[in-house]
Amino acid sequence: MAENSAGRYRFTRGMRLGSNRQYQYVYRKGRSFPGRKMVLVYLRARELKAGFSVSNKLGKAVKRNRIRRVLREDFRLLQGDIKPGRYIFIARQPIQGVPHDKITREMRYLLHKADLFRESVPQGETES
Repeated sequence: MAENSAGRYRFTRGMRLGSNRQYQYVYRKGRSFPGRKMVLVYLRARELKAGFSVSNKLGKAVKRNRIRRVLREDFRLLQGDIKPGRYIFIARQPIQGVPHDKITREMRYLLHKADLFRESVPQGETES
């Protein structure tokens, strides 16, 4: 059975930062890389785990969950190209109403700024 691209880049439960304790550890020990629409907090680790933080200030649950889903989908597609570690993406106020492609561009910018892409991905090439 051929494996499709969705199966290859799954964002499973084991890849999530689960407890508040894990988030607090990454906040305390990790490095922060701010952007306009979001902030990336990164901590080196052997395995890849990610968490997404969206404040109540950004709106009601429907809006917050939509933002979280967009962030999670972008990360899912990029996970094969980035270094292992613990990532937290914190949404900021200007992320509201922004098109998906601009959020994707911001996430790629922050990962590039933090030098978290694997060496096998040339900087000048784009995905096809």
